[in-house]
Amino acid sequence: MPVTHRVVPLLSLVAVGALTLSACSDPAAESGALPENPSVIILSGDGMGSQQRTAIQYHSYGLDERQPMDALPFAGMLDTIPGDPEYAVSDSAAGATAWAIGQKVPNGTTGLGPDGDSVPTLLDMAKDRGMSTGLVNDHDVTNATLAAFGAPVADRDLKVEIAEGYLERGVDVLFGGGEKYWYPEGDAGRIPDVGEDDVSEGTSNLVERAEELGYGYAYDRDTFDALAGPRALALVQDSAKRRSTEIEGYDYQNDPHYVAPEKLVAKALDILGQNDKGFFLVIESDDLDSDGHEHDAQNMMLAGESVNAMVQVITEYQKEHPDVLLIVTADHETGGMAIENVLDDGEPEPNSDQIADDPVPYWAETPENMPLPGGGVPKRSGPFTIKGTDRQFKVDWTTPEHTGTMVPVTAAGPLAERFTGVHHNTHVYDVVTELFGN
Repeated sequence: MPVTHRVVPLLSLVAVGALTLSACSDPAAESGALPENPSVIILSGDGMGSQQRTAIQYHSYGLDERQPMDALPFAGMLDTIPGDPEYAVSDSAAGATAWAIGQKVPNGTTGLGPDGDSVPTLLDMAKDRGMSTGLVNDHDVTNATLAAFGAPVADRDLKVEIAEGYLERGVDVLFGGGEKYWYPEGDAGRIPDVGEDDVSEGTSNLVERAEELGYGYAYDRDTFDALAGPRALALVQDSAKRRSTEIEGYDYQNDPHYVAPEKLVAKALDILGQNDKGFFLVIESDDLDSDGHEHDAQNMMLAGESVNAMVQVITEYQKEHPDVLLIVTADHETGGMAIENVLDDGEPEPNSDQIADDPVPYWAETPENMPLPGGGVPKRSGPFTIKGTDRQFKVDWTTPEHTGTMVPVTAAGPLAERFTGVHHNTHVYDVVTELFGN
């Protein structure tokens, strides 16, 4: 029998009058005094809007059992508009920076203030409190979302500079892909290069530098299992689940360099949890964003499985560590995704897909993720079965880019009730700093 969870439906939040973009701060909602040494986990499904969360729910959990990311006890909505004089739609850098510093900034701004000035991030504040810090990704650990917290830079594409910044700031746990930025050109690193995108493009051996600074280093499942902290760097197979659909003959389960995202999170909790002053951890599924850009709902479902598995690991951890606040949200939505009927009055409902951002992995005689003649459904868009039923749905897309829709936020732990309602995305910063007592 599925476990019954207390869920606040997102639509009901609007019905009860939470229509203003302001913080809910009713002291009566608090269950008690704030913990002296809280921990914070922000889990971002990059590009994961309401439609993506719904599709993952239907495909993997059906209609009755609530998926872990939506089974958290408090739910609300966050806007995603950047602090940009020109644009109404955010990129990942501006979206994550709003969480990290509590200010809306122009697109492309990664962890810096609106004028490009250096300001403390939530990760900096955590370090000042004596907390341990960590960054985890299922893709490139030096991407914009994590950099906004751990290595603010003027340009999100300065990947090597971001990796150097993590080490300079002393981020305790760094897990994910992107090995190529940590090794100099000509040094293949520890993971075999299969395609051009795997080739190293760093300027120095940052892995050696990390080891000199006291980091344990892992590059496959065996070395990862041996990590003990208090500092750890794991550069494992990048976007392994996606590679299984892009590289003929590749099976991520048989790749010794693949470490499941939920195992990355479990190890991060083991290491960071050794600090009795608490920890601050930011986790991202960047593959969800890539799947939206590429109009690939099949891989989006796989990434969603990983997000839910990570949430399960965290909620189990919370049972023994109730001072942990978990926030699950997104920086923006990607693809303008819609869930549609496969059939309408016995006739196919045509797809109106826009051209995908990056069709490269899916070129075929019949395109798998591109518009088909007559509105046919591309292979990557469905149909998908709603688990436990005979019903099916398909996915359609309106853009290869980001959209400006609000995104869901769900939360559990101390001050989680603050996320009930509709808020600016800077509200994440407001709640965390309140928990820190700032």
